Amino acid sequence: MIAHQTLTAAQLEPYETYSECTIEATSLPGKVSDVTLDNCTLTGIWSQSEWLDCTFQNLNLANQDWNQAVLYRCHFQGCNLLGTNFSNGVWKTVRLTDCRADYANWSGAQLTACAAQTTSLREAYFRNVTFKRGFVATQCDLDQASFWESPLAGVDLSASTFEQLEVTPEAKYLRGLVLNAFQAATVLSLFGVRLK
Repeated sequence: MIAHQTLTAAQLEPYETYSECTIEATSLPGKVSDVTLDNCTLTGIWSQSEWLDCTFQNLNLANQDWNQAVLYRCHFQGCNLLGTNFSNGVWKTVRLTDCRADYANWSGAQLTACAAQTTSLREAYFRNVTFKRGFVATQCDLDQASFWESPLAGVDLSASTFEQLEVTPEAKYLRGLVLNAFQAATVLSLFGVRLK
């Protein structure tokens, strides 16, 4: 374990854990693999960076720019992702657990076999997102999250909560979306359907 150091992303060694370190973005898109970052501070712009098999624990990434970042088999655990920009990125088998991701933006992203658990995604943007092999949200707060113009086949929100959800009210976008009966009433109201 490496602790209390200031490093650049290029200095991160695979199969190492970094605790309470400051990690600075390099000027070129960086590639980082097989590291655990625990309670570290990430500075700079992380656009177009690439992360493979990494674990992010207790990080504050609020309002950071991760536009066009690529993440494969990564896990965000207990992180503050409030307002973080993940737009136009590529995520494969990425998990969010116990995170706060209100107002985070995944618009234009490609998400493959991703999941969120016990995570707040209030007013998060998933606009024009391509979901492949599903997206499962378990015990998440999705109130006022926006899935506008995102085909939702394989997206399972049935074990999460929301009072309002923004979706495109057309069959081609909603086909294959998994909801519970209470949530279905909310979505059906977009079509003018009233349930008694």
